[in-house]
Amino acid sequence: MRRSGLASVLVGVLLVTACGGTAAPSASPPATASAAAPAPAATAAPSASKALEKIEIGYAAVSSNQASAWVAKDKGIFAKYGLDATLENIGGGSSPTAALLADKITALQISVEAMSATLQGGDIVYVAAPISVPLFWLISGKGVKTAADLKGKKVAATGIGTATYYAAVLGLQKLGLTPTDVTFVHTNTVPAILAAVESGQVAAGAVSMPTYSKAKAAGLNTLVNVADVGFRYPSSWVAVRRKTIQERPDLVAAIVKAETEAISVEIKDPAATEAIIGRYTKITDQALLKETYDDLAPHLNKVPTPAVDEVKAALGLLAATEPKAKTADPQSFVDTSFVDALQKSGFIDSLYK
Repeated sequence: MRRSGLASVLVGVLLVTACGGTAAPSASPPATASAAAPAPAATAAPSASKALEKIEIGYAAVSSNQASAWVAKDKGIFAKYGLDATLENIGGGSSPTAALLADKITALQISVEAMSATLQGGDIVYVAAPISVPLFWLISGKGVKTAADLKGKKVAATGIGTATYYAAVLGLQKLGLTPTDVTFVHTNTVPAILAAVESGQVAAGAVSMPTYSKAKAAGLNTLVNVADVGFRYPSSWVAVRRKTIQERPDLVAAIVKAETEAISVEIKDPAATEAIIGRYTKITDQALLKETYDDLAPHLNKVPTPAVDEVKAALGLLAATEPKAKTADPQSFVDTSFVDALQKSGFIDSLYK
């Protein structure tokens, strides 16, 4: 897939509010819409002598729930299955699905934004599900400790319809609030959400690890651990175009196989996973990396089937802002055949022997 022209499809998300207009926080400078991932320190040799196929894979946040793609790259697993994969960080506020639909990237690790794009006419489908739990925490600034304190205030997200937005919505529901009880404002990245809360420009926002640990260190409040809400949905799933499945099923199969093996490495090798997370998040604090891994590991899906019932749950969330979600068929958003084939062949079981 072509890298040229990627910037042209990364359309900046304008300020969107759940009730009324407001200015976006300026606590931190705008983040770069797309950035190449750091080069791995070492990779395993490919299993075949033929040239590797160059592809690009996007991921929507520098958060630990994206680590399966990082591990597949840095441990040489993509190369093992014939892929020379370049990873692109395309922030949730920069329309990563547009890059996928324009064939600027081959695959994308993302949350419910893929469903929104398909509801709007795209052909994006999930093919693997590394994480199905919203690994977010709804944090708040000093003086905002209850639902009553938060009501009527500003909440930061990386855009309406992004993973941070729906994590915040789930947190609000846990508190007995709705999106109309607050005003959502836009920041481009998860670290920018933290900066906005710290500066007092917003009252709250949903952040993921390792940003959450920084929020705790800064003395901010935790209103809700969103993972504890018990909601399962496409949190960090692998998505491709149906066109790609039709034209290159072998390529999609290789991507899914590599990501599935990477999950096994995450589960079995905490030290290596922590080191890789540290490289991509630029964190060197070993205690913080261990905490990040410990929050991630219990939620990894050994068999990463993109479950239809979890898509159905997500459609319920999307229905508030996407009317077409009310009548959409959950099955139309997933293709389980690639993971099903790996499971039937015994490949997944072999990873844990």
